This record gives sequence, structure tokens and C-alpha cells, in this order.
Amino acid sequence: MSQTRRTRMWCSKSLTLALAFALACQSCLAQGQAIPGDWTQVQALAIGTTISVRTRAGAKCQGELVGVTPDSIAIDSDEPTFAGRRVHHREFKRENIREIRLLKPVTSVLAGAGIGAGIGAAVGISIDAGAKVNGYRVPLALLITGLGAVVGAALAHHDPFIKGNKIYAAP
Repeated sequence: MSQTRRTRMWCSKSLTLALAFALACQSCLAQGQAIPGDWTQVQALAIGTTISVRTRAGAKCQGELVGVTPDSIAIDSDEPTFAGRRVHHREFKRENIREIRLLKPVTSVLAGAGIGAGIGAAVGISIDAGAKVNGYRVPLALLITGLGAVVGAALAHHDPFIKGNKIYAAP
């Protein structure tokens, strides 16, 4: 078996493994069922908890919990702007909320780093397979793998994609 063929097979297996890991992370996390209209679970959340709020109009906002009253919820949402990112204070009235979910930012960052590393490894190995120079083949693949992990973790940090239990569902 030639070196190029072995490299392609390893690259294919790595990418398949990374995708399988990402799907396993999503499906392994139990999705709790909130009792419709039970606002007491929302009021019991600790300040600083990372949550996702979906409104009845379909808008979705995620951020850290700032406060809860019997009629509303307030979060600080880290949102992209023209010059970078900015924290916006958002308040939602209870009657305008469809659902509230917990987010898992640490798990999202780890999964994002794993997915990014897998993609980086696939790209690095494919570049490595076509290289004519033997001197820097492995370090280049490792560098691209590390870069992929950093980019994946950074994207997941700003937009956590692994969701936790549903805390509130509108009646």
C-alpha cells in the first residue's frame, strides 16, 4: 500500500471519527422536559448561568443570567458587532418567551476544539501527502491540527452549540 493511500485512509478515518464524536455529544446529552408554564424553575437558576431564550416571535438569544422577576428575565448577551463583540443587556417579558434552555459552554468549547482539530488534521494530512519536501511534513500537519482546535474552541466559546435541559416551556 502506498504512502499516499495510507495517508488518505487515515485522513478519512480521522474525519469520520471527528464527525461521529460531534454527533455523539449532541445525542448523549439528555434533553429534559420542562413542565409547561413552570416559572419556578427559572427563578431557581443561579445568577451567571448560561442560558438560551427563544421568544414566541422566533428570535433566539443566549447569554448569562442577570436576574429573574415573576414577570421577566434579564440576560447579558455577548453579540457580534461591526468592530468585534459587545455585551448587550436583554430583558424578556414572561408572556413573550416560548422556552428557556440551559447551555453547556465548557462542553461546547471542548467539542468545538475536537471538531476543529479533526478538520485541521484532515487538512494538514492532505497537504502533507502532496508535499514534495520531507523535512517539515509532520510539524506542518500538527500545526494545522492545533490551529483547527483553537479556531473550533473560539467559535464554540462565542456560540455554544451543545444545549442542556429545557428549564421553561410556555403553556
